[in-house]
Amino acid sequence: MTIKDIAKLSGYAVGTVSRVLNNQPNVSETARKAILEVAEKYNFVRNTNAQHLKMQGRYIAILVKGVSNILLNSILEIIQKKIGETIYTSSVYVLDEYDNEAKTALKIYYEKRPAGIIFLGGNPERYEADFNQIKVPCVLITNQANNVSNKMLSSVGTDDISAAQEIAEYLIANGHRNIGVIGGDINKSEISDRRFKGFMKAMKKHDLPFDFETHYQTSKYSFEGGEKAAEELIEKFGDMTAVFSMSDVQAIGAIRKLTDRGLRVPQDISVTGFDGLPLTQYMNPRLTTIRQYEEQLAECGTNALLETIGKAKQESSHILIPFELLKGESVISV
Repeated sequence: MTIKDIAKLSGYAVGTVSRVLNNQPNVSETARKAILEVAEKYNFVRNTNAQHLKMQGRYIAILVKGVSNILLNSILEIIQKKIGETIYTSSVYVLDEYDNEAKTALKIYYEKRPAGIIFLGGNPERYEADFNQIKVPCVLITNQANNVSNKMLSSVGTDDISAAQEIAEYLIANGHRNIGVIGGDINKSEISDRRFKGFMKAMKKHDLPFDFETHYQTSKYSFEGGEKAAEELIEKFGDMTAVFSMSDVQAIGAIRKLTDRGLRVPQDISVTGFDGLPLTQYMNPRLTTIRQYEEQLAECGTNALLETIGKAKQESSHILIPFELLKGESVISV
């Protein structure tokens, strides 16, 4: 089935059929309906190869790790707006937080030949071999890629180790010694691994014990993940006085579960987050968290990519954006 076949069966000109299939204006609703009915009846699939050829050099792919990551979605909005002000178009691909984003990007690279690729979240060290096969400029936002040898891959992120250590120090300064952790899979997520290392730096500095089996609960970065993890921690870590969460959404989910179990935050258990989502400052209690500056992350990351597209000699750059400890109302001294 071709466009010419649809034109013949529908009784309209090839040009009219083309405009309908490409969702263009200046076509009557009667014609549009008739043409689409024929296309649907014969299971017509439009060949987009020609369009992909036209898009080459003007198309940026954006891969988002995590289907319910509010921070990444906020950064995505800023990036799309900035790209929309340039000659480039963009397409978004949403992946599970444990997917191999480099393998997906490699498939996009071969099929659609984008001018560049933006990764919102990712694991450049774990999937280094796949990243090395992508031969267009890339930038990783919210994680660091300075430990991989890849001139095509720049990064803009927060110093997760220092930020996690600072908020752990804040809990310890408030007298907490029995601290449970809700975080991602440290064997699959580089960000989770870094935040855990920062947390443990504070614990070791003060000679505080930490049993991974009973004090750490693996969770996806979601409300539901935090809620379920909190329930598990309550059962296996009874003397816990505080919960260190690796994201705000996990912290919010944890607070929901703690409240449902009759525990008060912070009177019974203190809770911290990580990301600094605006909604956390409207909670009761207001969440203590690490603020990541999403606008700076988005702006610097997009600029880093746009500045390297088209350059004959590629050089990667790696930028750390400052963070801020927001002292809310979810931590109490014990």
